[in-house]
Amino acid sequence: MLDFIRIHPADNVAVALRPAPAGTAFAGVTAAEDIPQGHKMALAPIAAGGAVVKYGVPIGRAAGDIPAGAWVHVHNVKTALDEAA
Repeated sequence: MLDFIRIHPADNVAVALRPAPAGTAFAGVTAAEDIPQGHKMALAPIAAGGAVVKYGVPIGRAAGDIPAGAWVHVHNVKTALDEAA
């Protein structure tokens, strides 16, 4: 059974389908920390100010550098949902 899902091929994050402990691998990336169910893991490094892409669209901007395998959530992302309108 899958631990993560990449919703769109352009996404640079994957969503945890269940709690994923540090060390869980998906798409060649290993979780650097525990990722709660329903939360995102970076599939590639995202530079500060770079787009966090989910559903094939930017949903936020990295508040700082986010390494591959990091938990991606409100602590390191500023929303960009208003930019899609």
